[in-house]
Amino acid sequence: MTTMTTSDQKSLYPDQVFTYTEVVPEALLLNPAVATIAGEIEGDKPMVRVPYIKTDPVATFVAEGAEIPDGGGMLDEVTLTTGKLALLIQRSNESTTFNMPSQLIAAGVSRAIVNQADAALLTNAKATGSDEQNGPVGLLNIDGVTTATSAPNDIVDAVADAKATIGAKGATPTAVIVGYEMEAALRKLKDTTRKALLIDPTRSDALTLHGLPVIVNKAMPDKTLFVVAAAEIVAAAGPVKLNASDAAVFNRDSVQQRATWRIGYKPIHADRLVKITVTATA
Repeated sequence: MTTMTTSDQKSLYPDQVFTYTEVVPEALLLNPAVATIAGEIEGDKPMVRVPYIKTDPVATFVAEGAEIPDGGGMLDEVTLTTGKLALLIQRSNESTTFNMPSQLIAAGVSRAIVNQADAALLTNAKATGSDEQNGPVGLLNIDGVTTATSAPNDIVDAVADAKATIGAKGATPTAVIVGYEMEAALRKLKDTTRKALLIDPTRSDALTLHGLPVIVNKAMPDKTLFVVAAAEIVAAAGPVKLNASDAAVFNRDSVQQRATWRIGYKPIHADRLVKITVTATA
């Protein structure tokens, strides 16, 4: 006698929702030295509004019992345009029954989302003409970002100048973002005695420049350093959603799995971010 158990498809392939800290904690957007998560995205909201103080209020001395004057601060809000990152993979039903393949696939999905989120945050292109904007514009391509150039041997001084520029505009610089090529160039900088300038090559010390942590990310363009102030970059992120179905690939005895993550980000004051381009001559 054969016993059959009926069940809907969702019981076989349940949808799952995870907080972003569970699935993509390495995303640059979530690094507190890079950006400030100022809101959670619920559902498929295309925009998120984040309030901020546009003009700082002024504190003054007042006599005991005297009326305290209005500090004159002004509130405003920045509107974050969000975009949905998505990917779709197909795998055999047999592979779903083993833990190791499932773990490897889950790690690959997480890595793919992080890589694309990082690339979008830094370099997502700005639409031209009548083209529709595909996700938020990358920080390096946003109008108004302060730019500077530096000769290869003057990188350390250029970062000091960038730090001063950001501070003078009223913000606090928090990190320097570079690619792997630039990280290698920084580690190879020598003083006049040919001694490593920034690190001890016999140790695995973290790289810093003028007290700022150097964050290495492969999405950064070559010959570029990006000095940021985390409080000036507001961001929002929703949960990571994982869904599965065998409907479209039923005849292949397979299952498709989909992952989506909606994110948004925008600088409050773009001129408080500094992009340094290293050239042969500055």
